[in-house]
Amino acid sequence: MSTESPHTLLQLASQSLLTDKALAMEAVEHLPGVLFPPVFMEATTRGHTEVLKAVVLAWPFPYLPLGVLMMRKPGTLGTQDALVQVQQSLLQAVLDGIDVLLSQVSCRRWKLQVLDMRDVHQHFWRVWAENKSEACSSDTKKRRKTERSVPRAAKGQTLKVIVDPWINHGWLEPLQIYLFQWVQERKDLVQLEYKKLHVRGMCTEWLTEFLEVLNLDSVQEVDVGHSWTVIALAHFSPFLGQMKNLHKLILSHISVPAIISPEEREQLFTKIASQFLNLHSLQEIFMDSVDFLEGHLEQVLRCLKCPLETLSLSHCQLSHSDWNKLPQSEKTEQLKHLHLSCIRLTDFSSEPLRILLDNVTASLTTLHLENCGITDEQVCAFLPSLSCCSQLTTFCFVRSFLSIGTMKKLLCHTARLRNLKQELYSVPTGVYIPLGGVYPQMGNELCEVLRRMMKTLNHPRTVWFCTSHGELCCTRRFYNMHPSPCPACIPV
Repeated sequence: MSTESPHTLLQLASQSLLTDKALAMEAVEHLPGVLFPPVFMEATTRGHTEVLKAVVLAWPFPYLPLGVLMMRKPGTLGTQDALVQVQQSLLQAVLDGIDVLLSQVSCRRWKLQVLDMRDVHQHFWRVWAENKSEACSSDTKKRRKTERSVPRAAKGQTLKVIVDPWINHGWLEPLQIYLFQWVQERKDLVQLEYKKLHVRGMCTEWLTEFLEVLNLDSVQEVDVGHSWTVIALAHFSPFLGQMKNLHKLILSHISVPAIISPEEREQLFTKIASQFLNLHSLQEIFMDSVDFLEGHLEQVLRCLKCPLETLSLSHCQLSHSDWNKLPQSEKTEQLKHLHLSCIRLTDFSSEPLRILLDNVTASLTTLHLENCGITDEQVCAFLPSLSCCSQLTTFCFVRSFLSIGTMKKLLCHTARLRNLKQELYSVPTGVYIPLGGVYPQMGNELCEVLRRMMKTLNHPRTVWFCTSHGELCCTRRFYNMHPSPCPACIPV
């Protein structure tokens, strides 16, 4: 009995059809919906741009995820140059087909509504079209043939193009530039939407000119910085304030030049923070190596319009005031994810963290406290609050070195959290690890020490222990203590 996949049969049908390019172009209008995606992909692989154009003209679905095809790995197409050529010809053929649709004043109502240029929805080409094949059922095709032709403008027919622009050192890739120019020339007929905006490197004059022509209302995630100064961020901040639907903000590696006076620094920060007042949908904040945050965290939180779901701070300097006021903000009372990494808390009071955990016991699902210098005494102070976080699923405490006794107390408290699925810790300080790392012959001895510690706890879940030395250690080994009878070593 044959077990051949339906996808293989569709592929064979598409390959057979494209052996005659002229026939394929004539047959496109009469294809069943389920054949459109494999024919599109086969035409792309063979470089049949005229067939691609014909397929776009008859595309039976409202959605065309072109971006994921353009991001296919070079290994499937040959060299990197070959990939670029395929991308160029693919984009040109699709846009040529759309141009024909846009130029038709009186025509049937075409189905295509969204051209998605993002590298998402990889399963569309294998699954989505089959699930949506009813879009080209016999009844639908009959309606399409008999539908009265009326001017497109009267029907309000428009095309939405979704992109996630990556701007590196102030410039877009040539294909992105071409696409934006194409859209600008047809802005009355084409609506451009951005879900994610990534700006890496320099904040140039060209970037400002580019942002000025964009409609930023649709941006849901923005990632900026990466060698910016606070001056560049202040220059960018008015554009940030236009992102009314922004959900996620990522700021990375933003420095404060030494030549800036304290007064200028405050003025720049005020300009930046004032834009947060316009972000009514912002729920996730990620800050990594943001130098201006010290002494200003409370002001940032105060400018937010709704409670945060995610707060992630890494390699940031906090003041005692920042730390003490963190749990007092109503914007942190519904946190689902709290990530603190490489923020020195050794000399800070543990009371703010205890209060914060008390505030989010019903919502917190992820807690990362990595390389924060938290002491045994501080851990013991917030343990009762931690054990009440009933929704916690992940707890990461790596590069935080505790004694064996405190580690046992910590594990006893986390054992009460029934939803906790993943625990990651550093090996306790009482367990000897050579500075050169753990050699294979030492692995069994190390695991036996950890296993003896775990045995007395009657711990019901998998617990991972990490071995690493120093803040910049690049090599770690994680040891799985349960339930595997033999320790598993996974380098990360």
